Amino acid sequence: MSVVSVDSYKLASISAMTSRVRQVALLALLLTTLTGLFVAAETGQRRLEEASQRVELGAQRQRALASLLQLVSEAESSQRGYILLGDPIYLDPFRDALEKLPQALTELRAAFVSAEPGERADVDQVVHFSQSKFDEMRDTLQQYREHGRSGAVNLIRTDVGLWTMAQISDRARRIQDRETDSILQSSRGWANDRWVNRGITSAALALSILLLLIVYRRVVNYLRGKERETESLAERGAELESLVKQRTDELSELSNHLQTVAEKEKSLLSRELHDELGGLLVAAQMDVSWLENRLRSSEADVTMHFKRLRETLRDGVNVKRRVIENLRPSLLDNLGLLPALRWLSSDACGRAGLKCMQHYPVGELRLTPEASIAVYRIVQESLTNIIRHAKAHHVTISLEPGAGFLRVSIVDDGTGLPEEVIKRPRSHGLAAMRQRAIALGGQWRAGRTPDGGTEIEVRLPLERVLAQAPQPVPMQG
Repeated sequence: MSVVSVDSYKLASISAMTSRVRQVALLALLLTTLTGLFVAAETGQRRLEEASQRVELGAQRQRALASLLQLVSEAESSQRGYILLGDPIYLDPFRDALEKLPQALTELRAAFVSAEPGERADVDQVVHFSQSKFDEMRDTLQQYREHGRSGAVNLIRTDVGLWTMAQISDRARRIQDRETDSILQSSRGWANDRWVNRGITSAALALSILLLLIVYRRVVNYLRGKERETESLAERGAELESLVKQRTDELSELSNHLQTVAEKEKSLLSRELHDELGGLLVAAQMDVSWLENRLRSSEADVTMHFKRLRETLRDGVNVKRRVIENLRPSLLDNLGLLPALRWLSSDACGRAGLKCMQHYPVGELRLTPEASIAVYRIVQESLTNIIRHAKAHHVTISLEPGAGFLRVSIVDDGTGLPEEVIKRPRSHGLAAMRQRAIALGGQWRAGRTPDGGTEIEVRLPLERVLAQAPQPVPMQG
């Protein structure tokens, strides 16, 4: 064999080996590619399934949460409507919500079984406050049945229900934000997997794109549906807020009317006591004096009994005078606000052993009758609270006309109001003072002084409280 033939054989053998190596390498590459495609497809499919499950779970959780919030909202609207209108048909949604509540709470807990501890804690809080809200609404209805609308309104005015709804809304918003973020993160991861699959192979890309487009469309439709649902809930919330504001204004107007009627009734009763009871007591005193003059006796027992009878009648006159002044201060109608306040402060503080300082304008304030009685009642209620609860030694009462408003201040050095009472006053006396100030377009504030006492401050707009001076009649020439 020639050298050329040997070299050609070697070259052919080397070429064959190189071709086989290339084929094996190509086969291995194809197998690797197929394996990679399969793994990538399976991985992509698994990721897509996980994202879809997470979106579905998020939808289930938000749906369960939205159902519970809707039950609470419908129950509250039903309860308020029944209390305001007294029609039993308004209680049907409340009863329906009460029956559905256990199932809604069970579904909500089941939806968040696999959630993070922090989110489960928020869910537990939502469940707790929802149950508390239904308890509060049941208590309000019980008050309505036992004490009428005034009892229910007094319980509603404690703002416990408003605070509970705020707690529910706050935690529900946190849960919804977390679920929305989770859905968005799943959507972003899903989009990244789509681009990875596209880079691996066009065939896998086509399948992945089709699948992703389907899932994407479902996610977008779901998100759009949630947006529409959110918008609908927002519109409903706005309607409910408007309705609540309207009902609150009506209740405030009713409260003002009731206060006005109460003052008129007190004035009428005061006048009747003065005219009728005063006349009877005066007649009784005259008769006792006549009898004593006609039946003069040297017996000590008879003299003592006449003396005791005169003292009893005098005490009765004093009691009658005090009752009349408490019902409707005659000084307020006859001499004006400042003399009435001076008498009130001197009488109340004198009986309680308080040292009272008073700071009033030099001239008499020409206030409207409504403003005068409102200021008088605010000072009277403040002094009553101080005497009963404050354990104070000094009281300062001030009336200061300012730039556009009249400032009324009552300060004591007692134990002071608790912080929770300052933030949410619940007593009828404090509520009555605040309502009187609001009825005149003013502001009411209760706070603690630096030395631990209490300060009640009321600011009333002068344009609402000052009486219009009578216009002079021009003289005819």
